[in-house]
Amino acid sequence: MNRWKLAVKALIIGCLFVLVSGGFAQANAGPHTHYQAVEELFVLMKTEDNMALSFAQIRPMLFEQFRQGLPEELAPEQVQIMEEYFGRLMDLMEEELSWPKMKDDFIQIYMSIYTEEEIQELIRFYQTPVGQKTIAQTPVLTQKATEITQKYLTAVLPKVQALGEEMQAEIEAAGAM
Repeated sequence: MNRWKLAVKALIIGCLFVLVSGGFAQANAGPHTHYQAVEELFVLMKTEDNMALSFAQIRPMLFEQFRQGLPEELAPEQVQIMEEYFGRLMDLMEEELSWPKMKDDFIQIYMSIYTEEEIQELIRFYQTPVGQKTIAQTPVLTQKATEITQKYLTAVLPKVQALGEEMQAEIEAAGAM
């Protein structure tokens, strides 16, 4: 049962990370080509900085969720080992999901959705006072959205765990036949 709790926690953490990180597609500077225009947009929107800030904000929340999901019967040394590995996992995810690694994919997405002219319009918008306020408030909005998501994920966790336990019991019963 404890393995299921950990597996469910890992799944929820992964889902939360995907949900949160999905909100960071923003842009960079230099409108000579469509690609460069999207790059300009991402720079203007401070995408890389916002991603780093969001990761820094979400990491403690995920760690706390992880700690709450640890089985009570673990020895302190086991908890310490698991916490160290969780930290290593988060470091790995932060590195592998970094802006430099994902940037080209996001640029391709924007290029598939927006024309170069539309990207230029977005650039002009983000250069306005309201656009700059939008950029400045994105981390606050993201943090609040993360807190709301976490609240609902925490509320659904017992149901997910019960479903996992039900599945495990059914699997074990099927194996005993």
